[in-house]
Amino acid sequence: MKQNQKIGYLYLLPLAILVAVFMIYPFFNGIFLSLFSTKYGFGDLTFAGFDNFIKIFQDEYFWTAAKNSLIWVFFGLILSSIIPMAIALFLNRQFHGKQAVLTSMMVPWITPVVGLALIVRWFLEPNLGLINNALRSLGILHDQINFFGSTDLAMPTLVFINFWQFCPFGVLLMLSVFSTIDNEQKEAMRVDGAGSWKILTKLIMPQSGSMLTFMLFFGIVLTFNNYSIVYLTTKGGPSMSTYTIPMLIYEKAFKEFNSGEAMAVATVMGITLIAVGFLYFKFCYKPQET
Repeated sequence: MKQNQKIGYLYLLPLAILVAVFMIYPFFNGIFLSLFSTKYGFGDLTFAGFDNFIKIFQDEYFWTAAKNSLIWVFFGLILSSIIPMAIALFLNRQFHGKQAVLTSMMVPWITPVVGLALIVRWFLEPNLGLINNALRSLGILHDQINFFGSTDLAMPTLVFINFWQFCPFGVLLMLSVFSTIDNEQKEAMRVDGAGSWKILTKLIMPQSGSMLTFMLFFGIVLTFNNYSIVYLTTKGGPSMSTYTIPMLIYEKAFKEFNSGEAMAVATVMGITLIAVGFLYFKFCYKPQET
């Protein structure tokens, strides 16, 4: 091994230690705990084999949470892939006030989740919320809309909040890709008679494909694991319409004190995300050639 390679690995050592301590060890420890049953929290471990997995697969709450999680991820990805690209295309030009627009867009991304949830709850509050009052003042609405209390509106509302929070990140990623596209290629296509649609489909989209698939993969991981927004707004309600896998893990571990089943659910979720990551790196990830 060359000396510069040894130095490179030495620089990576602190990060490798952090990953091992905070990611790899908890994952395998969770798998270990999923094979045990407990009476109170994490004490008095009794080996249970795969009983915890059998129980969660027979639990209707697990399948409800899985269905809601898939719905949340699916519609969240649709919004998080199409709209950030459209916004980035609009911002990928020079105009007065561009920096101010980019700066203001970052507010949802940099705002702590607790603060963001409180702001959204205030905006959407049925009686005194800004949205309901504005709609009533304009004569558009006569009855209040309970965004978080309706089984039909709660999940779409959470999808929008999640999209609103992570949209700026997607816009910045797409802008970084668009900035690398040679303007001379665009001008050459325009000289040849290509319109905006052809430039988008033949030049911009092919060069943005890798970043778009990364956004989709990153969005799946973030959205699937997003516990805070659900807990701070609906707590899984109403009538379990927003009850997701992270909420199920929380209730199993800290309300029922059943750490074995909680770890079993977490293990299933972790293996699912690892499988998604494997498929991404297998079929979508293309390292740049040097």
